[in-house]
Amino acid sequence: MPPTQIVRDIRTITQKQLLPRVTNKWLPQFNFGLAAYTLQAFTSATGNARMVSPNPNTASSKSRRLLGNNRLAEHMGTVFDSLGLVKPSSFVNIDHSDFNGLMALAGAVQTRKGRAIPCMVEVTYANRLTAGDDAPPRKKALRAAWTEERKGRSLTGHTIDALQDFADRLGFWPKLVFDRGFGNESIVNHLSAEGATFYSNPKSK
Repeated sequence: MPPTQIVRDIRTITQKQLLPRVTNKWLPQFNFGLAAYTLQAFTSATGNARMVSPNPNTASSKSRRLLGNNRLAEHMGTVFDSLGLVKPSSFVNIDHSDFNGLMALAGAVQTRKGRAIPCMVEVTYANRLTAGDDAPPRKKALRAAWTEERKGRSLTGHTIDALQDFADRLGFWPKLVFDRGFGNESIVNHLSAEGATFYSNPKSK
């Protein structure tokens, strides 16, 4: 499917399915986020915001309010669930990736059109953080936050909790597809006992 058609399809789905389900008080922020971060290539939070709001101060404040609005993020999860795109028979790809000191655990439901639709994301601190005295201030702060978080919960524990929360949100377990080397024995054993089923992605390296 050509990129222009994909964008048109996204706009159509957004107008017909998403917007009617978004609470009125969140519509301005939702529309801003849609225009700034969804329908164009991502450069930076501020850079994309300025493509929608040319005034630097306005763009910065809108971006800060949107990206810091946890209640809106939770609401969007409810909106996504209401679309019924994830079913008990669905295959959901699960993987994680590091980005600038943070790690995203993401899930995407497979579709018949060959594209996966994001349906879950959880963020924690990456394991690979510089601990030396000469590390940049941001890396030191992230390392300290990582150390504090790991006192109460391991990365495996975070993954188990995130996937269990995903299933609780849906009310059932979809079929989980792990890339090779992703799901360790503790994750598989724990979630299998909760009723989850797992598959391996043969195309992963």
